Amino acid sequence: MTVKELQKLKRQELLELLVEQGREAEQLKRQQEEKENELRSVKESNIRLKAKVDEKDVQIERLLGRLNSKKERIGELEAEIEAWYSNKKEGLQHAGTVAEAALRLNGIVDAAQKAADQYLYNIRQRCEGQAEAIDGRLDSGNIGGSER
Repeated sequence: MTVKELQKLKRQELLELLVEQGREAEQLKRQQEEKENELRSVKESNIRLKAKVDEKDVQIERLLGRLNSKKERIGELEAEIEAWYSNKKEGLQHAGTVAEAALRLNGIVDAAQKAADQYLYNIRQRCEGQAEAIDGRLDSGNIGGSER
């Protein structure tokens, strides 16, 4: 409303406008108080949430520390496994070498045994030949080797 319109109004109408404006002012004041209460509530909620976030940050830091120590332990165990694997691999290679040597040695022993058996067979053959010759001499009466 303009100033001219206000001047034209009667006293009753002006009072009604003032009452209406008072009601609006009261309503706006209540709305302001409600909004301030909401703001206070939101601020308190934010404070509680910030405290919880801070607690979670501390917990996360602690868990990260544990995770890092677990990772270190895993690395140590992996190194131990690798060393164990290498030792076993070397042992298996050595075992293969030992097994090969044993097989070769068995071959050598078998060959030596065959040679010894052949040698003994030959000696027995000679001995039997000499025994037959001695027996033949004994049977013919030439004792003492006097066949001249």
